[in-house]
Amino acid sequence: MIKIGDRIRFLNEVGGGIVTKIIDKDRVAILDEDGFETPFLKRECVVIEVAKTMPTPSVSNKPIPAEKPSTPDLHVSFKNAPYEPEPDTTYGEQLYAYLAFVPVNLQQLQTTSFDLYLINDSNYTMLFTLATKKGNQFTCREHGLLASNSKLFIEQFSKEQLQEIQELAVQSIAFKQKAPYNSKPPFDTTLTLSFSDFGKLHLFKENDYFEESAMVFPLIEKDLPAAFLRIDASQIEQAMKEKKDLPTDKPFIEKPQKKHGDIVELDLHSSQLLDSTAGMDNTAILQYQLETFRKTIEQHKNRKGQKIVVIHGKGEGVLRNAIIQELKTHYKHYLYQDASFREYGFGATMITIR
Repeated sequence: MIKIGDRIRFLNEVGGGIVTKIIDKDRVAILDEDGFETPFLKRECVVIEVAKTMPTPSVSNKPIPAEKPSTPDLHVSFKNAPYEPEPDTTYGEQLYAYLAFVPVNLQQLQTTSFDLYLINDSNYTMLFTLATKKGNQFTCREHGLLASNSKLFIEQFSKEQLQEIQELAVQSIAFKQKAPYNSKPPFDTTLTLSFSDFGKLHLFKENDYFEESAMVFPLIEKDLPAAFLRIDASQIEQAMKEKKDLPTDKPFIEKPQKKHGDIVELDLHSSQLLDSTAGMDNTAILQYQLETFRKTIEQHKNRKGQKIVVIHGKGEGVLRNAIIQELKTHYKHYLYQDASFREYGFGATMITIR
């Protein structure tokens, strides 16, 4: 019987590795020499070295002395911590992380199971937790350390299990164990799964991480969490083209900022920026709002002491969080705070150019 810790070689392939997880009665996870953990069928594995076990203690008639109370060991050991980081990549100083579903049999999407992987495409080690949500409760599926420029097999899900999962949540802190690094803010990304998508062949595409086609979800790219990622330029161009082709009584004119004394007011409500949002989804609208915000900041960046009030509204906080992320990432030396509640309510941020 194959056990965790056994060293195996593959029966029908070159190579082998160490068993790190018993997935089910037919499959095990193997950690190979390159640091990748991959599922394999037990019948395709041959044990060449069994896991080392602790020696059985000998029986003695001597009385056993009372043990002193021990101090709890607070050190946390992760099963995948021994991974050696891969060589740094030229672009890996920014965080890139993804979740990927790889179908076991792409030709039978209606019945096949799916392998879930977490991908770390950066030069940072990631301390992570991955959980699924059903109802109002989250269940931790995996946690630990994921080495730089590597991927980790999490679990295999049947179609029935996927149907019960409402959301996938990944929380992570990025750092480097043996080298200086730029501090990265923790990210917490939640993905809402659409069960029907797992039956659509065109959503499983060629990718840089697997030989098979896969459905790949970004968690963070270029240090931007998924909620704030820029959509593809072609999507924006297409959305704007559709809008341009619609009949309208007057041409589209970008509305300028208003000045209130020495304060520049920028109202980012879509109704103030756009005559119509037809052909634009929420992501495209958010992108347009952020582009307008960036243009305004660039326009006033040489005016030290200039105050800009950005009116974003309360809503669900997506636009405000995106603006704060922009400030933390690209305008770190600028001051920002909640604008006057009396004048702007609770939906505005005041920025001071420095």
